[in-house]
Amino acid sequence: MSSIDDAIAKGKKRRKGVAIASLIGLAAVLVIYFSWLFLTKGYAFAVAPERAATAPQFAVTSGNALFIGDKLYVFGSDAEIQVAAPKYQTASVVIDDTSPSTVKVTLTPLPAELTASTIPSLDGITWYLNEEKMSVSRTFTTALSQGSYTVRASHPHFQTGEVTFDADIAQIIEKEISLSALKGAITINSTPSGASVSLDGKDIGLTPLTYNAEGGKYAIVVTKAGLEPLKDMIEVTNQRLSPSRNYNLQPLQAQLSVSTTPQGGVLTVNNQPVDNNARVDANTQHTVKYERTGFISQSKQITLAPGENRTLTFSLSKELGQVDITASLNAKVSINGAPQGQTPLSLSLQALPHAVTFERDGYRSVTKTITPSAKRPVNVHADMLTEFEARRREGKPLFATTLGIQLTLITPKSFTMGSPANEKDRQRNEVQRDVSFSRKFWVSKHEVTQAQFAAFTGKGGGSALPVTNISWSEAAAFTNWLSQKEGLTPFYVIQNGRVTGVDATSKGYRLPTEAEWEFVAKLNRRASPTTFVWGNQYSLRDKQGNFADASLNGKQTFILKDYDDGFAGKAPVGSFKAERGDFYDLDGNVREWVHDTYDVALSAQSGSYTDYLGPVGQGKHVVKGASYQTGRLKNIRASVRSGESAPADDIGFRIARYEN
Repeated sequence: MSSIDDAIAKGKKRRKGVAIASLIGLAAVLVIYFSWLFLTKGYAFAVAPERAATAPQFAVTSGNALFIGDKLYVFGSDAEIQVAAPKYQTASVVIDDTSPSTVKVTLTPLPAELTASTIPSLDGITWYLNEEKMSVSRTFTTALSQGSYTVRASHPHFQTGEVTFDADIAQIIEKEISLSALKGAITINSTPSGASVSLDGKDIGLTPLTYNAEGGKYAIVVTKAGLEPLKDMIEVTNQRLSPSRNYNLQPLQAQLSVSTTPQGGVLTVNNQPVDNNARVDANTQHTVKYERTGFISQSKQITLAPGENRTLTFSLSKELGQVDITASLNAKVSINGAPQGQTPLSLSLQALPHAVTFERDGYRSVTKTITPSAKRPVNVHADMLTEFEARRREGKPLFATTLGIQLTLITPKSFTMGSPANEKDRQRNEVQRDVSFSRKFWVSKHEVTQAQFAAFTGKGGGSALPVTNISWSEAAAFTNWLSQKEGLTPFYVIQNGRVTGVDATSKGYRLPTEAEWEFVAKLNRRASPTTFVWGNQYSLRDKQGNFADASLNGKQTFILKDYDDGFAGKAPVGSFKAERGDFYDLDGNVREWVHDTYDVALSAQSGSYTDYLGPVGQGKHVVKGASYQTGRLKNIRASVRSGESAPADDIGFRIARYEN
């Protein structure tokens, strides 16, 4: 190949390379152009008001965006733009995909700043802006929107001044308001007339007179020979341009000073209370008296010369009175908290109010306030009552009643507890005993609820279900707590959480005895004892009580399969009809702890047991009644009993106490 052909080939190759490079560059430009075209959005801005639109300023504060001319281009994500104009507050605008192509921005004008003052400069100026009271101060400063305004300055000693002006946006405004002095007159009269008058130390004439004065406060002194000088302050204001005074001048005075022991009493001159340093008329007789409660008062007669200064001394002696103190029962006595002995007492006490407090163990304390007198003896007597007796006398509900516990008074009669040998389904532990009662007793209508027991323990909720799963000792502790709340002597003696004895004379709350429980269940309001709470019928009426009904089928061995009481477990107390005189759930729901220790031994004693509390000793305690777990009719009989030592889910209790 010739050199010419070689040069031609190289030229073709070079032109081909340039063409390829041009195509690649064109493709890159096209990619950039179309990326810009599809990924970049442009926005125009319309700024209002018109004054702000003349020279707006824009700045990108966040996002990928730039201004080209007066148009914003956003690439990709959102952008935040700041829009500003002279004399307007800067605004921020967020641009996103939902923004229109023309973004409207309205700028808020900056307020004008007003500072107003007065000539002369005074404290206590009341400032008004367009008739609205704004402040009371020496100067007035505020921000104003564009518009017309009237500022008024008012001072009690000057004529009101005002100024009217227009406020433009961002304008600095300073205004001075000239105030003119008020022109008024002061009129002064006196009795007697002819007294000299000075105003701020300047003599202005004799009364009666009228003196022209500008607005302001003036110190007035009125004097006349042989009379007390009189000082006053008179003010001329825009509300009272012409104040007047009529002064009654008094004779020259004398100075009386008093020294008293003890201090804190009442000093009077001619029956008018005065201070320990008082001015009184000269050349006149005065009765000066000093008295204080609990002391013997003193009085003195004095006559003082004009201008004389005299000191009187009073020293009072205590006034004592006899107080006789008695009580219905021997009681400790304290006076104002200090022990004095036991009733009866006769004391000599100062004639002041005294708190006399009577105290006796087991009784409500009594406090009475008495004031002894030297003129006659004072008698104070207290009836000592237990808290229980006091609440009854006052007609207040007993604490048990506030818990919702209702009790019924039982007047019992002699009967034979246990079951006779010929009673159907009788069990060997249903030992018979002849019992009698010397005391009436109260028994609660319902079993104690979870809510009532929770008030004692501070634990648990407010359920009306009977409380269960508690020991006999816990039930006894609950009854003692009720007794203490009502000021009754507790029935049970409890040491370290264990019942160690009882106080059989107590009228405090307790568990019912087995004899009491059976009397209520069998004989109360009946002529003769019955087998069941409802009578002698070996059958259940519909909804007789809460027993193991068909709902417990498959859950326990024995159920009353043809019976449905509506409850699978415990029922709220009182859910079934009352029996035996408003008593509920005696025959079912839960079994019940009673007071007695459990024993099956036959009675060695002949005759009747009076107020029988059961066998003496420790061990298991008797549980009476049936429960929602009782599935055999024979176990619902009123004589059925068991001896238990541990809590159970179907054992609760009700409470009792003696009437007297």
